[in-house]
Amino acid sequence: MKIHEFVGKKLLKESGIETPKGYVIKNSDSLQVKFLPAVLKSQVLVGSRMKAGGILFANTKDEFFTNASNLLEKEIRGEKPYAILVEEKINIKHEYYISLYIDRIEKDIKILFSENGGIEIENNKNNILNLSINDYKKLPDKFHDIVIKLHKLFTEKDLILLEINPFAEDENGKLIALDCVMHLDDNALFRQKWAREFVNDSYPFHFVKLDGDIGIIGCGAGIVMATMDAVNLYGGKPANFLDLGGGANSNVTLEALRLLKSLNVKKIIMNIFGGITKCDEIAKAIVKFKNENKNLPIFVRITGTNEEEAKQILDENNIAYFDDMYEMIKFAIRGEYQ
Repeated sequence: MKIHEFVGKKLLKESGIETPKGYVIKNSDSLQVKFLPAVLKSQVLVGSRMKAGGILFANTKDEFFTNASNLLEKEIRGEKPYAILVEEKINIKHEYYISLYIDRIEKDIKILFSENGGIEIENNKNNILNLSINDYKKLPDKFHDIVIKLHKLFTEKDLILLEINPFAEDENGKLIALDCVMHLDDNALFRQKWAREFVNDSYPFHFVKLDGDIGIIGCGAGIVMATMDAVNLYGGKPANFLDLGGGANSNVTLEALRLLKSLNVKKIIMNIFGGITKCDEIAKAIVKFKNENKNLPIFVRITGTNEEEAKQILDENNIAYFDDMYEMIKFAIRGEYQ
């Protein structure tokens, strides 16, 4: 799960990392100037905001209101902003790059570091150090304490990526995190209460949008996470976390299916274990949705309460289903049976 910059900055500050003074504006009614000059930053979860016009500057009140109003309405690479982060403008003497990430092959937290950060970092790949977290003392002395704090934050918050670019040195030699990219492990959402603010609770089910293209629906957080893990195992990428919860009827299930379709997913995987939930209610929703969306593939594993009635409904409408979760997911991702 990608985390908005202003949330990441708050966590950095709580961890003892210097960040610019700032505040968040969510709509035009709350526009106010607290200081100038200011940097106005669209809070979207896509990359390269600067190059896409998502970061603007304001030296006067007129510039502030004009640019802030524009950013609140402007889509950045197809994404509408959650808010605007307003920050004090820092006089930069030098820009560094640092990130912590999980190396799944070496099963280690690694550090990427460059003496030359900034928006052109991709052109500087040959000069980026790649170190084990235990080798942090190979970095310049002034980053040792910073890395210790970042590593503590990384592990405590169940992150899989923490990137700061640029980590600026101002004219007084102070190191300040000017940007923050933070990715939270989706499987740890249940214990990271701070991230709940961005889990959409306006639906009659538990839903979190992710970055992939395969829609996931299940009954119960555990089975949804197990499904997501299996999708990843076979090379797919979940577009969401969606737990119907207990007792979902056909209307709730249909709303969930329509929501996933609105995300432009390539296929939907439904892993249903009916306890309180009645499988025939789920099947009725699947039939109605398939009649509306004949070209969107749906892969269904369904078992539990009223299972036979559900399978009869699916059979009567020529909708295939699976009895085994892994068989279904492997077929959905790779087109292979076990």
